[in-house]
Amino acid sequence: MNSNDFTTYFAILFFGIIIINNIYNQIRLVIAKSKGAVYHKISQQEAKELMDSDKEVLNIDVRTPNEFKSGHIKGAKNYSNMNELASKYPDKYTKLFINCQSGSRSSKASKKLILKGYTNVYDIGGISSWPYGITKK
Repeated sequence: MNSNDFTTYFAILFFGIIIINNIYNQIRLVIAKSKGAVYHKISQQEAKELMDSDKEVLNIDVRTPNEFKSGHIKGAKNYSNMNELASKYPDKYTKLFINCQSGSRSSKASKKLILKGYTNVYDIGGISSWPYGITKK
């Protein structure tokens, strides 16, 4: 076997693993949805109204601890690790509002929580566009 054959086999194996992983995650998502888990993307205005009216909402900031210290939504809790969050809040029906800096990490974290079986996960996007003020306390 020459080096070109090895490179070809390695590339096929590598992309095969990626495809299998994507299929596995899609199956997990279908199973989670069948149990009532749904990805919700809501506006920040809607999120603020719900935060003000529903004291059971947990506002989760998924940025790093240093980013969180630089300013966050009042009342938010900082969890950049979804496994840590899941162990702290094992009730899969907990209403979770997920935010980050720009909206990218909140989307990914929300989907990870859905795969873990959480049914009330709401992606509220990034605090860079949060018009209701942030705090450092």
